[in-house]
Amino acid sequence: MQNYKNFNTKDFILDDAFCRWVLQKSETDNQFWNQWLVENSEKSHQVMIAREIILKIQSAQNEITESELNEEIKRFSEKRKQLENTRLTSKPNFTILPWYKWLKYAAILAIAIVGFALLTDHDTMKKLTFSETPYEKRTKMLDIALVEVSNEGSENKTVKLPDGSHVLLSKNSKISYPKPFGVDQRAVYLSGEAFFEVVKNPSKPFVVYANELATRVLGTSFTISSYDKDNEVKVIVKTGKVAVFPLGLEDEVSDKKPEVMLTPNQKVVFNRIDNQMKRSLVEIPEPLNRKPDFERYLVFENSPVTTVFEKLYEVYNIPMVYDTALMENCRITAELGNQPLFQKLDLICKAIDAKYEVIDGQIVIHAKKCN
Repeated sequence: MQNYKNFNTKDFILDDAFCRWVLQKSETDNQFWNQWLVENSEKSHQVMIAREIILKIQSAQNEITESELNEEIKRFSEKRKQLENTRLTSKPNFTILPWYKWLKYAAILAIAIVGFALLTDHDTMKKLTFSETPYEKRTKMLDIALVEVSNEGSENKTVKLPDGSHVLLSKNSKISYPKPFGVDQRAVYLSGEAFFEVVKNPSKPFVVYANELATRVLGTSFTISSYDKDNEVKVIVKTGKVAVFPLGLEDEVSDKKPEVMLTPNQKVVFNRIDNQMKRSLVEIPEPLNRKPDFERYLVFENSPVTTVFEKLYEVYNIPMVYDTALMENCRITAELGNQPLFQKLDLICKAIDAKYEVIDGQIVIHAKKCN
């Protein structure tokens, strides 16, 4: 078994097992690499670059002839020789992968790209491996004029959209939008992170295209984080209901059904490495419905535990799944006004000898029968 902890980008490109995972996605390879990335998250950016290069080579291999490939390799070789005349370098000794016919040429081209980039600078590597981001490609495809707003400062930037909606744009982020919005939808294109407060308009949905995900709402508030270099794209809902769609570059929301619906205190995370989407809860759920007598509202004296769960749902709007019949005799006395939600649940479960877990954006209670 290879010691992948010491691998760099070009090592991953030239590794049989890594290439097999990228190209074939077998269940066994998925399990190994997903677990390895969890344990070695510091390597995730290098894995992303290596994966992108391999996929680009596979995509291009049917479009380039052998003579064109040899000519390209020759060009890189001549450029490298010119660089060697001006500074000392040692010629790397790479092993060409033995499986897949095309990979013989693919490996040579990958070495040329990586080797040339490493001999020049980081910007060259960026241009060769990530020529355009999904944000850039999608906005260029549109045949309408867009207003683009960037935030290159250190503070969040407020942007007012044509419909009166507001966007709090994080640093190193940018959005584009038509002015005025279209007839069928209010489309916004995001690269980076932003918090949206959307004016309600049931006849014209508000859609945010953020790299691999699109988010559609009628009127609500939510955060999207979709930086080009991050491994994950996140959508986090504060108020209202949000529909989330995984998208290809040319897909439109109108052509698809949402894969995930989100409500307040829920989030969805799309992992770019394994192309998986997972719904969960935010780290610290916030009360959405604070009663005027909030402190007393969550004080219980010998109350049925099912009543406690019902009131927590009213406050946090988070679905809670439990067996009502099993817990019909469970009662609790507690003051739950100030603690964060998960601390409240810890106290409740300790009192009735139960456990809870978060599954798909819901809280599932596992309890025993109370006498």
